[in-house]
Amino acid sequence: MQPLTSEGSMTDRAAAALRAAILNGDLAPDTLHTVHSVADRLGVSRTPVREALIRLAADGLVQVQRNRGFQVLYSSAKDLRQIFVLRLLLEVPATRAAAILATDNDIAALEADIHNMREAMIADDAETFLIADRGFHKTLLSVSGNDRLALFVDGLRNVVLRTGLSTAKRTESIEEILEPHVAILELVRGHDADAAAGAMHEHIVHTARRLISQEFGDDEAALFDGAITDLTNGSLPPWASGNDAAPRE
Repeated sequence: MQPLTSEGSMTDRAAAALRAAILNGDLAPDTLHTVHSVADRLGVSRTPVREALIRLAADGLVQVQRNRGFQVLYSSAKDLRQIFVLRLLLEVPATRAAAILATDNDIAALEADIHNMREAMIADDAETFLIADRGFHKTLLSVSGNDRLALFVDGLRNVVLRTGLSTAKRTESIEEILEPHVAILELVRGHDADAAAGAMHEHIVHTARRLISQEFGDDEAALFDGAITDLTNGSLPPWASGNDAAPRE
């Protein structure tokens, strides 16, 4: 983490710096970090750091321990399965709505996000690429007409990425990750609502399977497949499949 400048709200800048440090692995999970040490590294007082941690705790990124410090939370396989199911439940219908509602200005905003992704791909900058990827999804969800949904899903992505979890340049190339985003943009541009929703579903499922298998193995990825089957069949709530299902008394 680099020392902060005096421009803008110190709390905002501290929150941004801490979020970046969490996502790039500079602040390790399951380790007690003190407010004092982080404030020293940022070159600020403890107050903006404490206020920033309150925000990050609300996003599910950290757990604050009073008078001791804070820990970066670790994403488990169960966390990832549940989060990706939530994304399917929310982003797929939102993409359908976005394809119906998109204006020329909305398309231009999505094109700008794709441009940013391409520029990061050319520079072989995975971190900047993932930021632009998030921007594309957030823009698309905003086009659906529900700004709160856009913010909520962006928060879910924080939980997935909080320990640097990504398939970029590990089990997938940046080019492979870009392709479905370009396809979704073209379907939204053509106002093909059903096809756009289907492409988003396929994109989220593919990403989830790759990421869960990469981090936790094929058995955990199979549990996600079971959750998707239950979601499709409507036989169980999608968070109650596999090892997640709690026995009833």
